[in-house]
Amino acid sequence: MNKSEKLVKHRLHPVSMLYFMVTVVKESFSFIWLFPLIVLYVHQHISEQISPFTIGIVSVVVLLMLFLIVVVLRWRSFTYEIHEQAIYIESGLFVTKKRWVTPDRIQSIDSTVRVYDHFFSTRTLTIELAGGEESSITLSCISSEEEKRIRGVLGAQAGDKPADPFGESVIRLSKNDLILHSLLSPRFGAVFTLLSVGFFKYLDVTEEADRNLLIHYLSSWFGENWIILTLVILLFLSIAISLLTTFTSDYEFMLHKNDKGELEITQGLFEKKKRTIAQDRIQALWIIERPLPRLLGYVSIEAVVIRNGHDKETHKNITLLPFVQKETALSMLEPLTGYQMDSHLHRLTKKAKFAYMGIPFILGCLLSIPVWLYVPGLYHYAAPLIPLGLFFLGWMEYRKIGWNQSENFLTLQYGKVTRKTALIKRGRVQWASLRQTSLQAKKHLASVRVAVASGKMKVSMGLRHIPLAEAERIYRYTLKPKRRETNITSVDQSASREAN
Repeated sequence: MNKSEKLVKHRLHPVSMLYFMVTVVKESFSFIWLFPLIVLYVHQHISEQISPFTIGIVSVVVLLMLFLIVVVLRWRSFTYEIHEQAIYIESGLFVTKKRWVTPDRIQSIDSTVRVYDHFFSTRTLTIELAGGEESSITLSCISSEEEKRIRGVLGAQAGDKPADPFGESVIRLSKNDLILHSLLSPRFGAVFTLLSVGFFKYLDVTEEADRNLLIHYLSSWFGENWIILTLVILLFLSIAISLLTTFTSDYEFMLHKNDKGELEITQGLFEKKKRTIAQDRIQALWIIERPLPRLLGYVSIEAVVIRNGHDKETHKNITLLPFVQKETALSMLEPLTGYQMDSHLHRLTKKAKFAYMGIPFILGCLLSIPVWLYVPGLYHYAAPLIPLGLFFLGWMEYRKIGWNQSENFLTLQYGKVTRKTALIKRGRVQWASLRQTSLQAKKHLASVRVAVASGKMKVSMGLRHIPLAEAERIYRYTLKPKRRETNITSVDQSASREAN
């Protein structure tokens, strides 16, 4: 790269104006309340002969023209220069923002090929930087050659790498796994429930003549069993929708580690995404075992990652593996992420049974009394199910609780229906609290909660009614090294204690 090339100001592809349109629309939401006030003001002070509808149409046209002008100007004002070891970016319509992007500030470089990018052979590059309120920079609709050039300048590898150089450190999702994932995911149940409830709600709110006409058509098509066959159709429709959404988001999913030791995730059918995650940004791992996948030995793994972006999307966990066999996941966990899961976990004692099963059962009995007395019809016979259901959920949670702490990792397992196992590295805990109520004090039990950082929010997890000695050990474990040997002789019975 010679000196003349460094000083050339590049603009994004004109199709990137679609990205700026979305950005301007998001920024305009906070001012949308001004529109009806402008229409009312114009109607009252300019001419009362003009109807508010006409003024509204004219205002919409004027605003659309202004909107397009702002989009074009925003696109033209965004320029960047590629230097030997940095990218210089200027942006802003009225206030010009100048930013230098250097390799030492890079947290990740993610690329996305959106639907419209396929038609122009372009992609969107998102550069996430360390620190700052606006730490995410988006280069929309750049060419693949430009992406390679930028990644090379910023010290990142470009392009999709073949699987062979990584040997066994690659996990892919096959099409059979995707199909099974779509059928066993909560998305399928949610879609089927929504369609079924919507269908019967439609029958309930429509007029009698329209309802009878619909029932007539259904019974003429499907016979006397039209209700069952309609539910079967809704079932297959739910399967189709679930398959479509799963294939769209997780098609050709691959997780591997690149030459820099970063995790790379590629996925997507119409919108192909490539995400990089540095290991030092991972604050904790979650191994999630939902009921149906767990029966077949499948789990999903999510990572709590430090993210500096200011939009809501940055507060979500990153899915490392959406659907994979548990044995495969555990065997690849340490080579890929450096995290280990201890198979031996401490379990709750019998002293905690009353808190998990007895108290919910008593509360369920109290709640079932008004249900039995005041709920009309046959529904009041469901009252005994309330305490039994709460007792069963408490029993399930009691059996799932487990914990262990090794020299480098803290393992917490919890959940009611879905079992979650949190793996936390020593030193990644942001704060910890130790709590003990008067009832817990009589049985020498306590509750402990820890939190790790994730963007502007912290993700917390904890255990209830574990032995006091174990809770104190976990609490000490999370302290800084110089305070790790602090002797905790008393526990506040009404408030939590925090260690930063």
